[in-house]
Order: sequence, then structure tokens, then C-alpha cells
Amino acid sequence: MIDLKEERLSMKRKVERISTTIIEILKTIPGVDSILLNESAETDIVNPYFFLSIDVYYKGSFPDVKKRWKLFDEAGAFESSHLNVKDRFFMEDVSVRIEYKDKDRIDTIVNDNEGNLWAFHDNGTYMFYRLKTGIIMYQNSDWIDSIRLRIESLSESFWGALRESSMRSMEHYLIDLSSAAMNSDNLFYIVSLSGYLKYLCSFLFVINRQFEPSRRRLADQILSLEILPENFAGRFDSLIREDSEFPPSRKREVAKLLTKSLIYLY
Repeated sequence: MIDLKEERLSMKRKVERISTTIIEILKTIPGVDSILLNESAETDIVNPYFFLSIDVYYKGSFPDVKKRWKLFDEAGAFESSHLNVKDRFFMEDVSVRIEYKDKDRIDTIVNDNEGNLWAFHDNGTYMFYRLKTGIIMYQNSDWIDSIRLRIESLSESFWGALRESSMRSMEHYLIDLSSAAMNSDNLFYIVSLSGYLKYLCSFLFVINRQFEPSRRRLADQILSLEILPENFAGRFDSLIREDSEFPPSRKREVAKLLTKSLIYLY
């Protein structure tokens, strides 16, 4: 009979070995300043959400896809995004995702965050969350320490601008989901509800002056925020669960009540 505890321990050792191998390879690339291991790597290995997520912060030019592929010649199912410098592959059946980020671009966004609000529209402050919570596996300077200090003292006007932006987006999606519910347009309703929930969560993390985690962790962290509107837990649950007693028409009314309750958090 297989000892599950021993099997998990064996898998953990394998993951540690693979992550060490990958980081040793990444350190050899000219211009690499810092390498961070993100929290997904701390998830239980048997959890479907588990994968190795690594952020590489660099300065200057960076190897193209073909050169990066050669660095990981033992990897399987290697693929790369042309929109963002991002690689995905499997190494010994462990899922690995690496994002390469220009540190000068990060500096620009941090130093002039109000002038670069576009950078926070799609994923909220998740960029800062990764910078703050990632485990430092390698650093060639004190840059990452400096960045962490700077994002801990963001201005109130920055938080206020994010609050207004997320509220506007949430109200737009509320109009859309209301229209979709009235027209029985199920696909547009689902898309609109998803957008509404996304910006609702962003708004609440902003109100609490907390950086927004990955969407896989939103459900875990949203209810633990210190500042939440009245009756939030019940209303939020009504919106995210599948229940025949809560068709789109009822969820529309819940979303309206929830949005109104946010006004008292300003």
C-alpha cells in the first residue's frame, strides 16, 4: 500500500530540486537582477492549483524564445507568449510558469503610479502583491528590497484613483448584467457578472489598502478583509454560487444592493 505521507514528501523533494535547477539556469542569463518564487509553489502539491510560478526581473535586452527554449532543453510542452515575455512548460511532470519582467518598467510604474493607472486596470494591484509576497530566491542587488519599501508607502491619492476606477468599472458591469438578466441573455450575463465580481473584489482590496492576490486566492482572502460592507458574506455567496433559487433576476437585485452598500465605505 502506498504511504501518502511519504509520497508527498518525495514529491516535495522533487519540486525543490526542480526549482533549484531552474533558478540556477536563470541566474546565468546576463542582466537578471532578482528571481522570486510565488505563493502557488507553496500550495499543497496534490492541489490542482499547484504549479511553480517564478518571476525574473531583469535589466536590458533578454534572450528570445528560441534561446530560452534551449536553456530548458529537458522541458516538455514548452510554449511562450508573444504578448508578454512568459514561458510555460513541464519538467518531470511539474508545471512551471516563468514571467520575465523589465525592472526599468517596474520602476517607472512604481515611481509614477498615478500616471500609469492603466497598468492596474486588468489585474488590480496584483503586480505589487507578487513583488511583496514572492520568496526571494536570488538577488544581484538591493533593487527588490528598495521596491518593496516603496510600495509600502503609496500615496492616498493613488489608492483614491484606484478606488474610483474600480467603482466605475463595477457600475458599468452592473448595468450590463442587469440588461442581460432582463433579456435572458445567459452568455452576456455570465460575462458581465464575472466582470462585476472582479472589480468588486478590486474595490474592496483597495478600500482595505491591501494588494490584490491572484484570482485563485480571491475567495480565500476576500472575506478576511477588515473593512467589508454590511451583510457582505451572504450577498457575495449568493452571487457566486449556483442555486436555482437565485436566478439572474435575483442576483441582479443582490448586486444592486451590494453596490449601494459600498458607498458607506468611502
